[in-house]
Amino acid sequence: MSKNIVIIGGTSGIGLSTALYLKSLGYKVLVGSRNNIKEAVGVDYLKVDVTDESSIEHFFNSTPFKRIDAIIYSAGITAPQKSIQNFDKNEYMKVHDVNLLGAILTLKYAYRFLKDTKGKAVIVNSIASRTYSKFSGFEYTVTKAGLSGLVKQLAVDWAKDMVLINSINPSMVETPMLNANVNPDVLKLIENQIPLGRIAKPNEIAKVIEFLISDKNTYITGTGVDINGGQFLTG
Repeated sequence: MSKNIVIIGGTSGIGLSTALYLKSLGYKVLVGSRNNIKEAVGVDYLKVDVTDESSIEHFFNSTPFKRIDAIIYSAGITAPQKSIQNFDKNEYMKVHDVNLLGAILTLKYAYRFLKDTKGKAVIVNSIASRTYSKFSGFEYTVTKAGLSGLVKQLAVDWAKDMVLINSINPSMVETPMLNANVNPDVLKLIENQIPLGRIAKPNEIAKVIEFLISDKNTYITGTGVDINGGQFLTG
């Protein structure tokens, strides 16, 4: 039986690449986002605003899927670097509401589906949660670090129901958000500092996500998988 996968934040970048990759493998994919998905990509779409709890609740009440085998949270925004002396609470809350609170609320309403299917959840996190962000503000780093704590806590809470949850921690990936925020000359300098000598491709991230939501993963939960070309090494 084909698995039903929901991707929140899947109209561009890692989310869209994952949607297309999973569809190519035979998964049934539903993307949820504030932005409309291009019809040409051939992926089902349902509108949702992750900063609005009622929108998230409506999304899961309206999904055409009777069962959900996995949820992937890929929504995320960033903020420019600045001194904490110039901290703006409203700007922080915009980042917080998408990156962290949106994930919490999504999992709140997705869990009843995952419990029924003994399903899996994957949070698209960042290398910033493991170290720091070279280009984004601390608002981004703080919210990404919060996702790591969320995954660890829920992995234990959900274990009794055999629901696995993990995150992935990619470094820079060739996405529209990266290209919009980092100068091409700076990207070239960064590539020269990466042991593997290049920025990651979105499809490389999608393959790791697919493993974590697939039947091949039967015992990994509560962890963050580092995907960074050797930039941040643990062991």
